[in-house]
Amino acid sequence: MKVLIYTHEYPPFKGGIATSSQKIVNILKDKFKVVVFCPKYRNTNSSNSDNLKIKRMNFIGGNKFKKIPLLQYIQGFFYLKKGIREEKPDYILYLGEEAEIVGGLVNEVKLNQIVRIAGSGIKSILENKKLSRSYKKSLMKRLYKNSKYIIAVSNNTKNLLIKSNEFNEVNKIKLIYNGLEDEFIKKEKDYSLRNKLGFKKDDFILLTVSRILPRKGQDNVIKALSEIKNKKIKYICVGDGNYIKEFKKLSKNLKIDNSILFVGEIDREDSTKYYDIADAFILCNRTWNNKIEGLPNVVLEAMGRSKPVIGSKDSGTEELIIDGKTGYHVDPENIQDIKEIIICALENRDKLKVMGDNALNFIQKNFSNKKMEDEYIRIFNEN
Repeated sequence: MKVLIYTHEYPPFKGGIATSSQKIVNILKDKFKVVVFCPKYRNTNSSNSDNLKIKRMNFIGGNKFKKIPLLQYIQGFFYLKKGIREEKPDYILYLGEEAEIVGGLVNEVKLNQIVRIAGSGIKSILENKKLSRSYKKSLMKRLYKNSKYIIAVSNNTKNLLIKSNEFNEVNKIKLIYNGLEDEFIKKEKDYSLRNKLGFKKDDFILLTVSRILPRKGQDNVIKALSEIKNKKIKYICVGDGNYIKEFKKLSKNLKIDNSILFVGEIDREDSTKYYDIADAFILCNRTWNNKIEGLPNVVLEAMGRSKPVIGSKDSGTEELIIDGKTGYHVDPENIQDIKEIIICALENRDKLKVMGDNALNFIQKNFSNKKMEDEYIRIFNEN
């Protein structure tokens, strides 16, 4: 059996969809023939190996092709139509809202189509009343209607789709949580970065690994820290993004720039070193620009490295946290609440190790890569 995976985000691109795309590819290629259609980035080419073929689409605009959305959809349509003719897949799996738009254009009803949704497309397109979004909305709805299954990454995502009133075939929705690889969990702990970065033994380190965007909430963490005024609290922001200069300016204006470290983009294999030196992970993700978080991989990773997580209520993140046992729930829009939760974590620092151990056990039991693998293989074996 052959599975064609179509996505506009795939490594070396950084982000949740790219990470999830690669995970799913690694799961499926051990059982089926897999063809991936994804963008060509700098220094990447198409490749072919046992059971896996990666076809790089050379979009106009290079790495900035997403800045010209209409053109990427048109080009994607022709790339995918040609790919279907040449590869003759049994299944097509769409990953990401841009891929869903292209899928709606192609509308290959004779094939088994599956869509994996994280949630952003529901808020930014399906529930959006703007006339300019109507064509995207119609294409997404057409793809959903003609798909065999819709894979939701969290209960929050599943419920958003149901409540949108734009999709009523609830039996098509399958909940499959992301999983975390054993290799990531079992990688030897490395605390050397603490000294290299100049942190003292009694410094309290908060960490966010994510793109630098208002949706990820680094700005509200910075604002909360400015009100705490504790120089022993250090905040590391790993990742790059369009708002990095703005958030650096924010921390400087609030006179806490000496306590905030913006690391920039790193490779995933290096991220464990940052998780290992943190006292707690924090992700105050919130709805922004009509986009939401589905189930953040970075929260799984933090918990897999035995770190308690301060994470947002009313989001996929909430499903990963048992409040007071594996971390703390927080209102991402409420600076006072973020402040109080950070202070609570600091004052209960002696309990964070136990909470981190609880977090690891929770991930191993409920969000293992093996569980994710079994559920994906089961769906593709149904035909």
